[in-house]
Formats: sequence, C-alpha cells, structure tokens
Amino acid sequence: MLDRLGELNGEELTGASKIYSFFLEALEGEINIAYNVLGIKEFELAGTKVKEAADKAHYNQYEEAMKLISEAISHVASSGQWAMQTLKNNHLL
Repeated sequence: MLDRLGELNGEELTGASKIYSFFLEALEGEINIAYNVLGIKEFELAGTKVKEAADKAHYNQYEEAMKLISEAISHVASSGQWAMQTLKNNHLL
C-alpha cells in the first residue's frame, strides 16, 4: 500500500494518505489491545513501530514507513514463538 502512495498526486494522494493513516491508527490500537491483554513486550515494540510509520507516512517518507512496518511485523511474529512453545510444553501441539 505504501509503495503506491508515492505514485499519487493531489486529491488522490490526500485521500489515500488519510485512509492509510486511519488504517495505521486502527492497527496500532489492535496491537495495543494485544499488549494490554498479554503483556508481551514485543507487542509494545510493534505498536511503537506502527506509530512511527504513521508519522513517516504523514511526511511522505514512505520508504522509511515501510521499513518500520516490517519491523513491527517482525516483533509480532517473534511473539508467536512464545505461544508455540507454550502449546508444545502443554502437549497441545
């Protein structure tokens, strides 16, 4: 999505940027809910990365924003290792 924003101009760019900002705000909210429920530090770090990505996108720094989103995904994926290990330890997997 971010790589396409750089191709837009004028009102298209304004509208797409607003929609993307709403998406990132919602994503950050969901990540924060996961952090509050689970207390896993990786979710807090992911939420911070998404917030930083939203800031970068706001200033049309799309490449940096994409990098931050990738880092956020890595943090969330890393937290999945904990869940997998818990399932294995309890012989559920």
